[in-house]
Amino acid sequence: MRSLAYLFPGLHPDGFAEKDAGWPRTLRRFVAEAWRRADAGELADEELYCADATWAGLYDRMVRHTPEETERRLKLAAEFGDGAGA
Repeated sequence: MRSLAYLFPGLHPDGFAEKDAGWPRTLRRFVAEAWRRADAGELADEELYCADATWAGLYDRMVRHTPEETERRLKLAAEFGDGAGA
């Protein structure tokens, strides 16, 4: 899910199966599997809702960054790797 959150920050795992949710049909099976694992207790909420990876994906698309944003991004890169867990 981190990779999907990084690459597609505008998509949310809730309601992924709804037609107007914006999820490409080819990616829905990955989210369905993530939900199956979450429901089985195999996936924690922070693994399903990857806020840091989503934020890093948005940050990496931005042209200008504040010092605070840069500091956060460097912290995420150190924690998860260059793609912030992507």
